[in-house]
Amino acid sequence: MLDFMRRHAQSWMIKAALGAVVVVFIFWGIWSPREGRERDLVRIGDQIITVAEARKHYQNLRESYQSIYGEKFTEEMAKKLGLKERAVKDLINKILLLQEAQRLGLTVSSEEVQASIQNYPAFQKDGVFDKDTYLRALQRARLTAKEFEANQMQMLLISKIQGLILSSAKVSEKEASDSYRATFEKVNLDAISLLPADIKDVSLTPEEVRGYFSKHREQFKIPVRVKAKYLLFDPKDYSKQVQITSKEVEDYYQNNREKFSQPQRAKIRHILIKADAKETEASARARKKAESIREEALKGKDFAQLAKQYSEDTGTQKQGGELGYISRGQVIPEIEEAIFSLKVGGISHVIQTPYGFHILKVDEIQEARVEPLEKVRDQIQSLLRTRQARELAHDEADQAYAVASKGKPLDIFAREKNLAIKETSLFSLSEKIELDPKLKDAALSLSKGEVSPVLRVGETFAVLQVLERHESRTPELKEVEGKVSEALRQEKQKEKALAKAREILERLKKGGDFKSLASREGFKVEETGFFERGAEPPKIGSSEELQKALSSLSLKNPYPESPIFLNGKYFILRLKEIKGIDQARFNSQKENYRRALLQQKQEIVLENWLEGVLEQAKAKGKFKMMQEVSEVL
Repeated sequence: MLDFMRRHAQSWMIKAALGAVVVVFIFWGIWSPREGRERDLVRIGDQIITVAEARKHYQNLRESYQSIYGEKFTEEMAKKLGLKERAVKDLINKILLLQEAQRLGLTVSSEEVQASIQNYPAFQKDGVFDKDTYLRALQRARLTAKEFEANQMQMLLISKIQGLILSSAKVSEKEASDSYRATFEKVNLDAISLLPADIKDVSLTPEEVRGYFSKHREQFKIPVRVKAKYLLFDPKDYSKQVQITSKEVEDYYQNNREKFSQPQRAKIRHILIKADAKETEASARARKKAESIREEALKGKDFAQLAKQYSEDTGTQKQGGELGYISRGQVIPEIEEAIFSLKVGGISHVIQTPYGFHILKVDEIQEARVEPLEKVRDQIQSLLRTRQARELAHDEADQAYAVASKGKPLDIFAREKNLAIKETSLFSLSEKIELDPKLKDAALSLSKGEVSPVLRVGETFAVLQVLERHESRTPELKEVEGKVSEALRQEKQKEKALAKAREILERLKKGGDFKSLASREGFKVEETGFFERGAEPPKIGSSEELQKALSSLSLKNPYPESPIFLNGKYFILRLKEIKGIDQARFNSQKENYRRALLQQKQEIVLENWLEGVLEQAKAKGKFKMMQEVSEVL
């Protein structure tokens, strides 16, 4: 599911969330009752990104994923996708781009802003800009026209500077052909592997052990160790103190009605036959194929099976073309028009877009609705109770920090409040201990007697105080002799394994028979079977070094320059066979592939440019993270 979401984050079906008007939900996290003032998160030159801005953008990202994937999208997925970090990075990139546009003197006219707004499908009725629709959309998003138009001006300015940055990216036909071949050409390898641990004839002298320790003393340094006590403040323990009134529930419902509303949406499947409109003959063949598939569907053949058999959208093909629920304004106009003109079970005509030819089927339609208050009353009460319990827990954690930072021991505060205080044994960073990593890091960063600020561990708050601290030190050899000897042994084994692998490889390059030589040396030859050059070789694994080596192999030069170290082994590889690419398939996909390659190159160009500008800002002292993202979002 996660891979599916990543693949579809930039899908043809989904419009960019950054520039779209979205309803901004209130992010009532741990700081919400105290956000009357805005706190700084990032400083870039004279520009500031506040915590509130980062939270707002993070919530927008979450809402865009939620609207597309519905109940399948979970908090855990948001974490795995790194949406919090991405939200902050988006805002940093936005400032960097705007600063560069300003430096170059780029501008956007009011006419350009108005034209871009009028072209938004969300602001149109029957394909024409409708002012009332526009103003209602802004009202739902709690934005004024002035605010939205200022945002649009920034987006257009960013588009202009991005255009300048990306103009250097080009992809020639030869480059597209070479890249396609390097990715999709199929190869079969022979492989033998040497495991350093299998080499037993390794001896160590006391002098070697002492010499190794002398050169690698830092490697055996005894790390910082600390002992700490801490208090946990779980909001669940405070929920009984919370009383929610009917008025609070009603006020929340009236102020957040959009949270309990759902627009009309349809659950759909699709089949895509890719085609480039510029290639007339290929496009005609693709349309004919799409029409033939549609006829099969109309005759009653299972649409999901047809999608698995014919669809060229690799992201949805295995799921029978399933795209989930789609609401108005989420997809390109020609697709939207077809979706909402069909009844349940209906199959669309063949629709042409820049991506090819599409056939749609509607599995389900859910009409627009607003849940009545009585149906969501318990849900709202639960939300408000959780929020207020969180506030109480955080308030008490604040009190604990305040008294402890003034010299009053945490255990005295714990007795007064009837709280259970926890205490650790001595531990270092590498030692396993039943302590949350965030608390562990905090403890190791504090001096003896110091108190941490209020820390958030999931939904729980914590305050920690260090009882003991033993600083890092370099040990005497006798304290770590066993570890030193083992490290030296492994290094010698690895050196011998590499020397042996190089010797075998050189003999093979001079004409030795792969299987015969492997047999004489006592190694088993494994054959990978055919796989695409750009994919991970079966039975071996993958690394950047291996992928680079694979790209250079040919039947004339079947061996890499040197053995490949991967997953604790040295591999000696031989290119055994090649299956060329399907030239007809490449010809039919060439332009689409070239465009995809260009987009990939543009992304790299832009990312490298942004990283370069950010590094310059850091070097000049013009960039500062004021707070940890994980602490405030």
